[in-house]
Amino acid sequence: MRNALSPLLVFMAAELDLTTSQKGNLLSAIAAGYFFTQVPGGVLADWLGAKNVMTAALTLSALCCLLLPVVVDSLGLSGLWGVMAVMGAVQGPLFPTSTVYLSKWMPKAAPGGSDEKAWGTGMLDIGTSLGALLVIPAANSLAGTFGWRLAYQSIGAASLGFVGIWQVMAAEEPGRCFYISKTELAFLEANVPKQKPKSKDQQQDQDGSGLLGMPLALALHQGLWAVFFAHIAFNYGAYYLTNWSPTYYSEVLNLTPAQAKYHLMLPHVTNLICKSVNPLLVRVVERNGVSLLSMRRLFTVSGFVLAAACLLPVYRLRNHDPWISTILCSMANACFGLAPCGFKANYLDITEKYVGVISGYGNTLGTVGSWVGPQLVAFLLHRFQSWDVVLLSVALVNVGAALNYVRCSTVTPLERSLQTPTKKAADPKTN
Repeated sequence: MRNALSPLLVFMAAELDLTTSQKGNLLSAIAAGYFFTQVPGGVLADWLGAKNVMTAALTLSALCCLLLPVVVDSLGLSGLWGVMAVMGAVQGPLFPTSTVYLSKWMPKAAPGGSDEKAWGTGMLDIGTSLGALLVIPAANSLAGTFGWRLAYQSIGAASLGFVGIWQVMAAEEPGRCFYISKTELAFLEANVPKQKPKSKDQQQDQDGSGLLGMPLALALHQGLWAVFFAHIAFNYGAYYLTNWSPTYYSEVLNLTPAQAKYHLMLPHVTNLICKSVNPLLVRVVERNGVSLLSMRRLFTVSGFVLAAACLLPVYRLRNHDPWISTILCSMANACFGLAPCGFKANYLDITEKYVGVISGYGNTLGTVGSWVGPQLVAFLLHRFQSWDVVLLSVALVNVGAALNYVRCSTVTPLERSLQTPTKKAADPKTN
């Protein structure tokens, strides 16, 4: 739903006569709303259940798609920005809530087994890639035939249909799933970490978490910020490709939406392929004796650095066949597909008690990249009149985040490092 704006913006710009700055402002509207609802989303997941929060978010997003054309016709550009910001706000809880949801289903590594946390976050990202892939031909075809208004409303109606399927098939936790096998249920009950009832001492510790929802020392830990900085860099780079590629192919490579359709789809195809083979790559790395921490660093750094290397020469090759640019962008997006097994899976490593809160903060900070990104790209284009500067900024942010991740990342639950020596000695699991 939110990715429909990028391909449809080409059609909307022709009708509404949008400037580059206005396009950047619209592309950052979702992030503007998304920014404020991350942490509350994690809290709501604890209160109302992850499934209920996700149902509400999907339903309200679909209604935004259905109402958007009416609001634009009534209020113009400001109405369009407002609806996109509201869509971002209602979708804000999805990432932290999804992480809470996964934490109830993804088992710890069993003897002889593989890293299913990486598999789970990989499947979650595959859904994102599928949506981004499918919306391009669907939006372009619908808008080319019926106009962008009906395209948005069709996407909203289809999304409401999915909500019904989700409500029937999804389960908050394994014990509530009506079609799970007894063997699988027994395995998950034995291997999925469960939060234990808090003792008086633990309740006192929790009280010390204050307004942050977690202890201050944990919130300032460099291992946590390594994940956060990686998330910001990822959103800036990956969403640059999603948000600005339709404009780039239209204004720089001079392709019509119909001609650009397959060029815009291919990067999402390669991203999806990479995410699909991630479980196999994880098994290969594990069989070679690579530690969990080294594996997280390997996937994060290789994804970021290789993506930067692929993007840097794209604008220099603009006068050659457009497929050269498409191949390079596709290779870069494939590299971004390695991230779920890196820093994103790390969200499930670094905490046992604060999954929703940390995921909420992480995606809030990641949203900074999503919001600043389109604004920064528009500014750089206006100031320097060159996409080279834009691509250089993406590369520098990616490489910087990768270096910081190597230096500071960890896979040890951070709350363990906050225990007093007395408590550590009393806990046999930490000895």
